Amino acid sequence: MSKSLTQLRLPRSLWLALAFLALGGTSLVYFVDPRLPGNYPPCLFLYFTGCYCPGCGTLRALHRLLHGDLSGALGYNPLTMLVLPLITATGVAGLMEAVGRPLRFNFTLSHRVAWAVVVVIILFWTLRNVPIYPLTTLAP
Repeated sequence: MSKSLTQLRLPRSLWLALAFLALGGTSLVYFVDPRLPGNYPPCLFLYFTGCYCPGCGTLRALHRLLHGDLSGALGYNPLTMLVLPLITATGVAGLMEAVGRPLRFNFTLSHRVAWAVVVVIILFWTLRNVPIYPLTTLAP
């Protein structure tokens, strides 16, 4: 059984609020460099455990991507860069449907794909904390 985005019925106002929130967040990440200390709060998982979480490096990756540096973005968090097109497309499709202009395609997510995503995230999380080259290149 799969669930398409068009079956996710969120109110129009919520989609618009999410779109403005995404635009504001993107603007913030563009103008405020996360590499400078004090601009953003630290990763609590890294702070308390000393290990990288799957999201560590995402702000720095997005900042580099927004400034046109794809290789720098991949260096900070390759998993984020791989799933970002899917996240963006899903958000755009939902927003377009909410404003009454649905796209001619929809996204489906089967249970197998969902579990595969969970497994990939756990593998990435584990491997980026192994202190052996070439796995050290996965750390931000």
